[in-house]
Amino acid sequence: MMKTSLKHISTALTFVRAMSWVTAQDFTFQVNLAAGAGETVSTAGFSPDATDGYDDGIDSFAPPAPPPPAFDAALGWAGDRYYTQILAGLAEDVGVEHVFDVQLQYDTDNLITLTWDNTGWSDLGTFSLTDAFDGALGINIDMTQENSLTLDNPAFNMLKLKVTPGEG
Repeated sequence: MMKTSLKHISTALTFVRAMSWVTAQDFTFQVNLAAGAGETVSTAGFSPDATDGYDDGIDSFAPPAPPPPAFDAALGWAGDRYYTQILAGLAEDVGVEHVFDVQLQYDTDNLITLTWDNTGWSDLGTFSLTDAFDGALGINIDMTQENSLTLDNPAFNMLKLKVTPGEG
C-alpha cells in the first residue's frame, strides 16, 4: 500500500513539473527612450533560463547615470540598474505582477520620448506604464493600446513598468 501511494505522488509531481514547463514564460520586449541626441533601449522579459537577479550572458547592467543635464535611462530592479533585465519565467509567475522602475534623467530640453512596438503583447499578458505613484499624477498607460509616451516635466524621473505574464 505504501509503495502505491508513493508511486502516485511521484507521478503527480512529475506531471506538475511537466506542466510548469508548458506554461513557463519565455519572451522579451523593448522600450526605446530618446532625448535630444541620446537614445537608450531597455529590454525586459521572462525566461525559464533566467533568475530574478543578474544572469551573466542574459542581463546587462547599466552604469551609473552621468552628471546632469545629460540624458540617461535605465531599468531598476532589486536595487540595480539594467539595460536588459530578464526575470525567471516560471509557471508560478503567471498572473503575478512584476514592477520594474524606469529611471530617467532629462537632457537640457526637458523632453523624453518613450516608444515601443506592442505587436502581440496582449497575447503575452498585461503591460502598463505609470508614474511613480501608480497613476495618481496622471500617467497611467495600457501599453498594449498605446505605443508611445512623451514626457516634458523633469519631475517625472521615475516611472513604473508593470508586467503581468499571462498563460502562454
